[in-house]
Amino acid sequence: MLKRDFIMVQIEQLAKIVLQIVNHRDTNDTGRIPELIETVYSSLKLDHQQLMTSDPTQLIEQLNQDDMGGLQRLNIAAKTLIEESYLYPEKRREMLIRAKELLEYIQLHDKTYSMERVSTIEDINNQI
Repeated sequence: MLKRDFIMVQIEQLAKIVLQIVNHRDTNDTGRIPELIETVYSSLKLDHQQLMTSDPTQLIEQLNQDDMGGLQRLNIAAKTLIEESYLYPEKRREMLIRAKELLEYIQLHDKTYSMERVSTIEDINNQI
């Protein structure tokens, strides 16, 4: 139970950072976005290259951190990748395709069906 609480607190904190990224993007205040993205990646012990190239199963194993919270952490990483795509218009399509792949993997393997995830996948489809 204690581990589950820790997972939820960590994921909640990372989700708050992603929300800050979205808020900065929406207000055209992009100055802090790279720093916030790096904070999420370093908290997850990932980097952009790993996220773009590693097999989702390997990412889940790495993100599980002995508490089986890998799917939830990968969901945060995928959302961060979507936000990062706004910073690099020349790589945006590639990053969105990868984020979509990761979200579809999560949707397939998560025990909880997420309408929000389905909506995000649809949004990505409309953008690519």
